[in-house]
Amino acid sequence: MARPAVMLRQVSRLVPFEPQSRSDLKLSAELIWSSNGSLELSYGILVTTTPGMPELVLPHGLIDGLQADGKRQDGLWTTTCFEAFLAVPGERSYWEINLATNGDWAIYHFDDYRQGQRDETKIGSAPEIRLRRWHRQLRLDARLQLKPWWPVGLCPELALTAVLDHGPAGLSHWALSHPAEQADFHDRSTFLQP
Repeated sequence: MARPAVMLRQVSRLVPFEPQSRSDLKLSAELIWSSNGSLELSYGILVTTTPGMPELVLPHGLIDGLQADGKRQDGLWTTTCFEAFLAVPGERSYWEINLATNGDWAIYHFDDYRQGQRDETKIGSAPEIRLRRWHRQLRLDARLQLKPWWPVGLCPELALTAVLDHGPAGLSHWALSHPAEQADFHDRSTFLQP
C-alpha cells in the first residue's frame, strides 16, 4: 500500500512595503507542499472598493485559463510578478521562483544570501500557470514539480511574495513581513519555518 503524501498548507495575507499603497487593495497567497515533490501556489488580488481592479501593468493578450505559451524568462520581478522562495532548513542555499501572469517563469538557485545566483537547470517540466480575472479580482494558480532539484520528503522553509507594477505610480512590494528598511524578499528571517 502506497504511503500518503505529507502536506503543508499555508494561507497568508501579504502586506505592502510601500506605505502609500492603496488600502483597498488586498493580496493573499496560499501554498500547498506535498512530500511527493509537488508545490501549488495561489495568489489573489482583491479590490474592496469601486472602481475595481487598479491599473496594473500586465502582458498584452492575456487569456483566462492555462497560460500554455509561457517560457523561462529573466527579469520578471521588474514588473507584476508573483514569487516564492524555498530553502532547505539549516542550509544557506535557497531557490527563488518567479511567475508571470502570461505563464512566463524563472527558477533561480542561490548559494547564500543574494550570492551565486544561477538558473536552476534540473527542471523536470515548466510550471503550470493558470490565470483568472474578474472586475475586482485577479487570481494566479501555479503547480510545480520540485523533483529532481528538491530533496523529496523534505519540507522547505518558504516565503511568499509579489511585485505589483502600477505603471507611472511605480512598483509595490508585497510579502509576509518587511523587517528591514528596504523591501528584501531574500531575507531568511521572513521565511516560514516547517
